[in-house]
Amino acid sequence: MIRRSLVYAVIAAGGIVMALPFYWMLVTAVSPAPDIISFPPRWFPSRVIVDHFQAAWARAPWILYYKNSLVVAIISVGLSMLFGLFAGYAFAVYRFPLRTPLFLLILGTLMVPVQVSSVALYVLLSRIGWVDSYAGILAPNFASAFGVFLIRQSISAVPTDLIEAARIDGAGEIRIVLAVVAPLIKPALATIALLLFLSSWNDFLWPEIIINSERLRTLPVGIALFKDPYGNIDYGPLMAAGVIATAPMLLAYAVSQRFMIRGVTLTGLK
Repeated sequence: MIRRSLVYAVIAAGGIVMALPFYWMLVTAVSPAPDIISFPPRWFPSRVIVDHFQAAWARAPWILYYKNSLVVAIISVGLSMLFGLFAGYAFAVYRFPLRTPLFLLILGTLMVPVQVSSVALYVLLSRIGWVDSYAGILAPNFASAFGVFLIRQSISAVPTDLIEAARIDGAGEIRIVLAVVAPLIKPALATIALLLFLSSWNDFLWPEIIINSERLRTLPVGIALFKDPYGNIDYGPLMAAGVIATAPMLLAYAVSQRFMIRGVTLTGLK
């Protein structure tokens, strides 16, 4: 009983630490300016205001930012899932020369920081005219090594007898992947799709590098510009902008949390 209580206490403490930044962002967004700059910090606002939300909404074209973020995230997830599903199936089911080295090579790309490859990628895209375009933003997300790895782990748990039975019935490999394998790993696919969506939604560095015009700015890039020409930051509207940008993702996670836990369990990710 004592051991279980200690475990719950540690989990609760960890949850509080992780939730604290979101709480502080929300408190700052609804607090008057004197509360924001007061010391010691005020953990509860003296009064709740919505002025910061009104100022944040007026200072940026949020509908445009949302649209750009959604377009980039949806297409990125679609391409990554399509590539990851068939590549993961190939690595999990087929036996071919250099299968393990090729798979390790794909995993090795996860070890390369985006800062290392961004310069070379930018030079390449500038030569083919993809700078300041949707194609340029999407270029690093045409495929995901992370998605290939997780989907491969999920498909490895599918009984090979089902695949062989489908082949005996005359089904082609594409039909097997889409009609037999994919339905069996739906929770894992949903989890991977959400993780990739969050990664694309929160991506800041690459869009900041490749985007030059306001018409293509995504939410992270738009929030980074919440400062005056002299570099001063008004933290109230900035935190309100953070709430506006993260609220949809927090809601999506709250709705899909049960499926994420099940999907992570099925992929064997620890």
